Formats: sequence, C-alpha cells, structure tokens
Amino acid sequence: MQRLLDKNWPIPRFRDKWRVLVREAAQLSMSTLPDRLAALYGERPALFLDQPLDYPFFQGDGLTHRDVARFVARIAHGLQGLGVRKGDRVGLMTGNRVEAAFAEFAAQRLGAVPVPLNAMLRLDEIRHLAEDCGFRTFVTDRTVFEQIIRDPAQLPSIRNWIVATTQRVPTGVIRLTDLIADQPDTFPSTPLAANDLAIIFYTAGTTGFPKGAMLSDGALMFALRAYGKLVALLPSQRHNLSLLVMPLAHTSGHQAMLLQLVMGMPMLLMGRFDPQRVLESIQQYRVTMFSGIPAMYRMLLDAGARAYDLTSVELWGGGGDAFPDELIHTFRDLAAKPGRFGRQRRPRFARGYGLAETAGQLATALGPPCGDGAAGKIMRGVQYKIVDSDGRPVPRGEVGELVVRTPGIMSGYWNNAEETAKVLRDGWFHTGDLVREGRRRMLYMQAREKDMIKVGGYSVFPAEVERKLAEHPAVAEAAVVGVPHGVKGEMPVAAVVAQPGVRIDEATLLEWAKEHMAPYKAPRRIVFVDAIPQNFAMKAKRREVRAQVLNLLRPAVGTQPSTDRSRRRAPDLDGRVE
Repeated sequence: MQRLLDKNWPIPRFRDKWRVLVREAAQLSMSTLPDRLAALYGERPALFLDQPLDYPFFQGDGLTHRDVARFVARIAHGLQGLGVRKGDRVGLMTGNRVEAAFAEFAAQRLGAVPVPLNAMLRLDEIRHLAEDCGFRTFVTDRTVFEQIIRDPAQLPSIRNWIVATTQRVPTGVIRLTDLIADQPDTFPSTPLAANDLAIIFYTAGTTGFPKGAMLSDGALMFALRAYGKLVALLPSQRHNLSLLVMPLAHTSGHQAMLLQLVMGMPMLLMGRFDPQRVLESIQQYRVTMFSGIPAMYRMLLDAGARAYDLTSVELWGGGGDAFPDELIHTFRDLAAKPGRFGRQRRPRFARGYGLAETAGQLATALGPPCGDGAAGKIMRGVQYKIVDSDGRPVPRGEVGELVVRTPGIMSGYWNNAEETAKVLRDGWFHTGDLVREGRRRMLYMQAREKDMIKVGGYSVFPAEVERKLAEHPAVAEAAVVGVPHGVKGEMPVAAVVAQPGVRIDEATLLEWAKEHMAPYKAPRRIVFVDAIPQNFAMKAKRREVRAQVLNLLRPAVGTQPSTDRSRRRAPDLDGRVE
C-alpha cells in the first residue's frame, strides 16, 4: 500500500470533468459508469483494498479506474457466457469485497438486475429471497459459501454458482478467477433507459419478511448526476483519501461508493468494520474522509479513538440513524488542528438521510452540530410534505410523517403490489418516518411510525429516549420498545448495555431518567442485557428487543386490564396508583 502513503496521484483536467460529468451527463448510466470514469480518471486510484486481489491478469491491493473497467468488462463477458440476459436477476452475497461491486456493474452492463444481499443472512432467508425475486445466478465468496451455503443443493433454483476464491470449489461451482481469466478487457456499454430496472435492494426486514425495492437507472442516476455537476466545478485534491467501511450491500454503503467513484476520490475499502484497524488506518494513511453510522462512531470511542492522531480527517460523515450532537462535537474536536491566529480548525460533519426506496439520500446536513436527531435539509429536486395520520399537512414544528416525491423513488416492491400500494400514493412515497421541521427547514427525526409508543394518549419516540439515556455515563447502548400495559395501553421499556466495568442498578437509572425527561417518556422498566440484537445496518431489531425485554421482565402488576376498577386499581410500574 505504498501508494497510499505517497498520494502522488494524477488530477483530471477541468474541461474533461465538465465534459463527462455535465455536458455528457445523459450518457452516465449504471451500465456505462465504469467506462466513463475510466476515460475521465484513467490511472488515478479508485480503490485500495485490505484484501489484495489475486487473478491471472491482476495482482495487488490498489486499483485504478481503468482496472475497475477491465474487471467489469471481463465479468460481463463471463456472465453473458453463462446465459445471463437483460432482465435476469443476479444475486450478490459476499463480505465487503470489491468483486461484488464489479459483478453489479457487469450485470447492469448486460441489462440484468443485481440483487445485493446482506452477508449475515441465513440459508432459509437466502432461499426465501432467491425464490421471491427469482435469481438463477449467484455470486458469493468462499467464506459465505463454506459457512452459510455449504451445499448448493440446498438452493435448487440457482443454476450458476460463482465463488470469489483462489481455493478449490465443488463440482458444478465456478471460481470467479476461472470465469474471467481469458475474457477480453472491453465490453460494449450502452446507457440503460431511465425506467430500466437497475437494482433491487431488500429492506432490512425488522418488521417481517424483507421487501425488494426496485430502483430504476434513472432513480440511481438522479443523485449521481446532481453530485457530478458539483464535482465538475470543484478542484480535485491530490491528497484526498476516503475510508469506506459501510457494507456495499446496504444503501448507504452503495451510495457512498458510487458518489466517491464519481468524485474521483480514492477509497480504502475495508472487508469488515474493525474499530481498532479503522483508527490505525486513519492515523497511518492520513485518511481525509470517514463515513459511518452512530454505532460505529461509538465503537471507535470505545476502541480508544482519543489516543490516535485523527487530525488528517477533513470531513466526518454518516447516516443510517440520527446523530446526537455530543458525538459530532467529540469527533470534530478529535480531528481539530491549528488554524490561523491561534484558533483551532475543526473538520465539518456531514449527515445524510435516505432510504433504500429512495435510492439513498433525501436530506443532508453539512457543518457544525445543529441539534440532536437532525436529518438535514431536503435536497434540491425533492418535493416533500409532513402530514398527519389523515394525510393533512401539520403546522411547522409539529411531528408528522415525511412524504416525498423525487426522481429517485423506487418503482415499487418486487412482486408485492399490496405493500407498494401502502407507501406509493399518487406519486408520493410515504416514508413511515416521523419528523418535525425546525428553523431554516431543518428536519429532525423522531421515530419510525411503526416504532412510536402510545402511552396513555401521549406519543413517545424511542429514538429520543435512547439519545437521552445514552447521555448517562454508565450507558453504552440502549434500545427502547413499547410493551403492553393494562391502563396506559403501552409503556416504554429500555434494554440497556452498561459500559464495561461500570455498575448501575435499575432503580438508579430509572430515577435519573425521570429527572431528565418528561414522565410519560421515561422508561417504566429497564433490563440490562449483554448485547442488543442488530440488523446488518447496525440498527436495533426492535421485534427481537421486545421479545428479549418481555422474557426478562418479571410479571408486573398492572400489565393486565382490570374489569373491576373499584375493587382493584392497577398501579403503574413506578408504584403510583393510576
């Protein structure tokens, strides 16, 4: 990785950027992107890898934009030889490996539809998704194949098995290296039509079976073309380096990869998130940009972030969940460096908000902290409104559901007209996210609509309670859910992971919570757990948390409704009679 330290990278000319990213923007498509960027950036590094590649035609841990285009062309030829055609779905399930990105671009080169899958899925879940969207070609890696798949006969609907590995594979399985070793380095690329299906992202599935969000080429290109115009106007920096740890199979990681490719910003791609290695890499390679979710930032602090030199970072970023201001302040301070007139110069912190169904970002917040839970301001080209349960706009400052209309909206859920009809109405997408609008049109996240807890008629937003609990020095992590209550309807209960080596009891933390938040918001019970179940986006699986909480709670007086209130008045869980 010597080139990571040298950073003597070629810079594209302004007129070339303007031609490719602005004047000829209509030719930018998921099917043409690698070739267009190769023509623009050439030998400028695109990716550095912590897992070096070993192929007959390429060995090493650094890829230029031309190398990326070569890999994509060879895989496209290989898939075409296996019979993959326009409209076919192609399953992609690897660790955070660059081959998954190559295979995605290659499938789109053929007009086929890549389906990225979370590498933590189990066999039954993979089988369900394979049958749901009908992919017959599956690209995976040795770890996933040996630890999860094991026997291809378990997935009989799949005809073509492709495994990224240098080791031997079972009969009937094709090694990726063998598939592409003798293929040409070029493959004709023609832009997809705007309404051509370009990718299917399955939602995290925390509330039931995952749904496949169908995104067209036009939807994916909406944000990329907008950023491309900005990139064309800004000077390319010779020293910029991004550290990419977000899963490429997740919308946020996928969006980050695409945007940074368009920007021509070299990326160091990590196969998995290891907080110690992340800190070491930032310090050693002088990383200038890091993006993650709040849980990752907290893990960096736990891994000793304060002991590392992080002053090379010029932009912190992230999304996937609401960032508390305290976290933003902390990392801006950790990367502060001397500025003019003896003042400290702190990096900016960029937050993004979006969903799989909207091809990534809907809102951004760039700059200093602007309030806990800030999602950002709606991006240009996106229409929005905040409505009540009857679809009527709410007054500014009140909480309602965010509804948007944008070229980036999905065309629907794959093979699921019923769920599509629930969220797509008259061209508007109902996000299910409850927000309020503050000053200067800044949006603040409150909760997912389905996560909101109704306590005696009051609305309690779990994210708000979780952020407040996280301020207690003994709390490492918290997830708040609603459980049935005979009088109130529901009561908020918190599952809490304590900080290592810190002792705290339920009564003490409950008392602290009552002092720091409104009584109806404060948890009525707290259970201490070793870990909070999370999906691959590192968000709490609230259904599992609720089951965990109910299993650990002792039978509580007052959780069953009474039929005779004169004879038996149900006490609340803090001991008071209601």
